[in-house]
Amino acid sequence: MPWSPEQKIQTREKILHSAARLFTRNGFEKVSINDVMQQAGLTRGAFYKHFASKSELYSEAIVYGARKVVAERKSRAIDMKSVLEAYLSRDHVEAVDGACPLAFLVSDIAQQGNIDQKAYQQVLEGLIDILTKESGQSEDTALLSSILMIGGVALARAVNDESLSDRILSVARNETRKQLIENGGE
Repeated sequence: MPWSPEQKIQTREKILHSAARLFTRNGFEKVSINDVMQQAGLTRGAFYKHFASKSELYSEAIVYGARKVVAERKSRAIDMKSVLEAYLSRDHVEAVDGACPLAFLVSDIAQQGNIDQKAYQQVLEGLIDILTKESGQSEDTALLSSILMIGGVALARAVNDESLSDRILSVARNETRKQLIENGGE
């Protein structure tokens, strides 16, 4: 019996959820199609009904992961200060689920092709747009804040000294707060 359109959508969602989680945590090279499908509870054969390649899945998983983070924030009506606190936190740095692909894949994406970089850029531009609208600040201020946020998390993850990692997060959080909130945002 063929799958219903709803089943196809649910299966694709499972694959994207698993891929976003695995790619964000481990990067492109360390994740196989089998890993994604196993975590989704599906067989490898089902993969090709939804995606032509691992690269296509990677690009879509980047966008999917970012959309999930934004949707969760909107559903909880979190203010800008709370977003900054959560984003630039130890919990986010050590996250397994709900991690931001912008920060967790910042070096991985540079190794990928144009399609993947376009997906990453789309997500980055979305973040800048959200920060611009919600803070009332200029696009350049939102870009600077994005750099502080993404770079802060990426650097905090990259060092093995927890006190330095916490200091990086604290400085990034304080400077981003100054840019977006204390200079006229929420």
